[in-house]
Amino acid sequence: MKNINIIALSSVVISELLMAGGKITSEPKVDITAPVYTKAPYRYIQKPITVDDGSFHGYLRAHHIFDGADNGFDKVTGSTLGIGLGYGMEITSGLKVGAEFYGVMDSGLTDTDETAIAYGQFMNTIKSPNELDAGYAWGAHIRYEGEGYKVQLARSQFKSPMTKTQITHVPNLYEYARVDSKLFGGDASLSVITKMSYGSRSAADWGIIGEFTGTGGMYAIPFDVDGVGTKPYLERGTYYGIDETLKAGTTDSNGMLVLGYEKKIGKFNFKIWDFFIDDIANNLYAEGTYKYPLGKGKVLKLSGHVWNQDISNAAYEDLYGGTMFGAQAILKWGSVVGKLAYETKDEGGLLNAWGANPGYTSSIFSRNQYRSNVDAYKATLVYSPLKNLKFVASYADYGRSDMFNTKYQSAPTDDATELDLVVVYKPRPDFTIKLFNAQRTSEYNSATVDRTMNQTRLIMNFAF
Repeated sequence: MKNINIIALSSVVISELLMAGGKITSEPKVDITAPVYTKAPYRYIQKPITVDDGSFHGYLRAHHIFDGADNGFDKVTGSTLGIGLGYGMEITSGLKVGAEFYGVMDSGLTDTDETAIAYGQFMNTIKSPNELDAGYAWGAHIRYEGEGYKVQLARSQFKSPMTKTQITHVPNLYEYARVDSKLFGGDASLSVITKMSYGSRSAADWGIIGEFTGTGGMYAIPFDVDGVGTKPYLERGTYYGIDETLKAGTTDSNGMLVLGYEKKIGKFNFKIWDFFIDDIANNLYAEGTYKYPLGKGKVLKLSGHVWNQDISNAAYEDLYGGTMFGAQAILKWGSVVGKLAYETKDEGGLLNAWGANPGYTSSIFSRNQYRSNVDAYKATLVYSPLKNLKFVASYADYGRSDMFNTKYQSAPTDDATELDLVVVYKPRPDFTIKLFNAQRTSEYNSATVDRTMNQTRLIMNFAF
C-alpha cells in the first residue's frame, strides 16, 4: 500500500509539472564536471561528465597524503588514482541516454607498513593494507526533454542540496525517477529514490567525520570488521535499498519521495526541498539568499537556512530529530572574499545516512553542526592574487555536542575545532592542483587519548 500511495501521489504531481510549460536548464549542475569547449561563445564551461553531447567526458584524479598526526587517529598515508568517465547522446529529438563509470586504485605510494591508512580514499571492505584492491561504481540514465520539462530514470548523482557532499574519487550515486519543470516562474521537481550506492569518501563520512554518530552522511558500517562477514556491512559501489542503509531489522522503508522548488525573484533566491523517507523520517530543508551589489567586483551575499527533521521510526526517535538553523554572510571585495557563518542545532542529532551536507560551517573533516545541542561558528578568508591562483584559510569552532559515542564509550570531552589552509592553482581550464593542511581537534579528544589531526594532502585533477 505504501508503494501504491507514493505512485499515486507522484502521478498527480508529475501531471501538474508537465502542464506548467516554460524553459528549463537542459543539464543539472553536479559535483563531477568537466570543462567542455563550446563554439560561440568559444570558451570552456563546466558541465556534468554525463552531458548528452555525443562525446566522452571525465577526469583523472590523484589524492596523496604526505603526513598526518602520528597518534593512531589521524590518517598518515593513502595515495590513490581515480577515474570518472561519462558518455551521453541524443538518439532522437528529446530522447537522450548515457552511462557513467567511476573507479579508484592504489597509486603504489601508500605506505602499507602504516596502520593509519585513509581507507576513505579506497573502496575496499576490509581495513587491511593487503586489501587495497581497485574499486568502482557505475551509473546510467535515460532522459526525455520536452518543451519546459524533463523526465529521467537514472542511476547517477542526484541534484539537490540534501545529496551534495564532498568526494574523493567515486561519488554517492542514487537510483531514481525524476521529473523537472517550470512552475510559477521557478524550477520544480518530483522524484522517487529507491536505492543508493555509497562512494569512496562515505567511509570517512561514517568514521573520521561522523565519528560513528550517524550524523556525517553515512550510518551503516562500510567495512567487514572481522573479515568473514559476521556483522552486517555495506559494500561501497553496490546499490542498496533505503531500508538497508540503517541498522538491520529497524525499517522496511520503500524509499524516498522528494519534492523540490527553487525560484529567483530579483536579487533574492530561495529553495525548499522535502525528503519524505518512508518509515524513517521527513527532512524539510529551506534556504534563502539575497545579494547586495556594492560596485564593480564587490558584492555582499546574505543567506539563511533551516533543516527540520521529524523522525517516524521508534528505533531512532530518542537520539535523532529536531531543527538546525544557520546564517552566513559573504563579502567579495575585488580579489578578497570573507565569509562568516553560524549554525545551531537543538536537542537530537540529525540522522544523516544518505550523504547530506548543506551546512555553512562544514569543514574538510568536520560536520559537527548536525549533532545534538551544538553552536557552530566558521570564518573563511579567500585571496586570489591571480585569476588561476587562490589561497584559502578557514577556522571553525563547534564546541561540544551532547552525543555519547558508543564506539569510544565516551561523552564529548573537548571543544571541536578545525583550521584548514588551502592553495588552489589552475594552470589551465582542465587541470587543477590543490594542496591543503587540516588541523583538527575531535570533541572526543582527551588527556588520555589523542584524537587530533594535522594532515597534509595533495589533490590533482585533469578533466576532459
